[in-house]
Amino acid sequence: MHGTCFLLNGRQVNKCLSAFAIFFLLFIAPRVYSQTSDTKTLKKRDLTTQIWLGSHVLPGYGQAYNKQYWKIPIFYTGMGAMAYQGYQMNSDYKKWRKEYLALPADDPNRETFNINATEYRQKRNLFYAAATAFYLASVSDAVLVYNRGKHSPAAASILSTLVPGMGQAYNGAYWKIPVIYGGLSTFYFMIDWNNRGYKRFKTALFNLIDDDPDTQDEFNGTRTKEELRYYMDSYRRNRDLSALGFAVVYVLNIIDANVDGYLYDWNVDDNLTFRVEPAVFNPSQNLTYSTPAFGVSCRVTF
Repeated sequence: MHGTCFLLNGRQVNKCLSAFAIFFLLFIAPRVYSQTSDTKTLKKRDLTTQIWLGSHVLPGYGQAYNKQYWKIPIFYTGMGAMAYQGYQMNSDYKKWRKEYLALPADDPNRETFNINATEYRQKRNLFYAAATAFYLASVSDAVLVYNRGKHSPAAASILSTLVPGMGQAYNGAYWKIPVIYGGLSTFYFMIDWNNRGYKRFKTALFNLIDDDPDTQDEFNGTRTKEELRYYMDSYRRNRDLSALGFAVVYVLNIIDANVDGYLYDWNVDDNLTFRVEPAVFNPSQNLTYSTPAFGVSCRVTF
């Protein structure tokens, strides 16, 4: 068939990113899924979003809806055990940190206390990360089981919202995963690098402003206040721009998963073609002779 056709420090930046992620999870991501004229498909997509949000508020909600009750104690045991271990490590970290700060600067055991505090802090972060992994696994499992046997753009978007790149894996576009993590890791490195530079010059400026002779900036007075303030502001601005870039890559990862989800079943048969070619037209077919007209022909074959 043919047809024609202001000033933020590192902790505040992390809080802003966390607030942005929470806002996206609750308000923006559910709206990414465009409407469709197929009523049955629309109901399916809306229910997928409901299960996603319900599993966020109450882990295990999706497993109960899918009638896989045996999974609920597994997820809760994992989250509870990891969170409890993280709490214990955090208590030990605070204890060692407090004793480290209480020691005089010339105490030979001070560095040992600092090393112990750092180890407990790292263990705490690992246990909390494991608890978060169990939580995200419960949400992902609920969405995947509900959409079992049917490729869902909503599921792809939700998975990429939870873990960047997971939606691309769900769509079979594995080559995009290193691209996404390359962008995220690059911007994360830039955030950390510029934040350390910002803190460095901020501390030097503070020590230079302070008239206490016992406190010296690391440049030993070789840089003026204006120079220190200029570099401090430059690092801060670059850090904030890097944080914005990190957020943009994260959002694009979700949008890409959603678009690929809709195109997953797109007809790419060889018989489907769109061809543009030059053509000669004779506007007066009934006359013995007429001047031909030159133009462009657009042909769609399906």
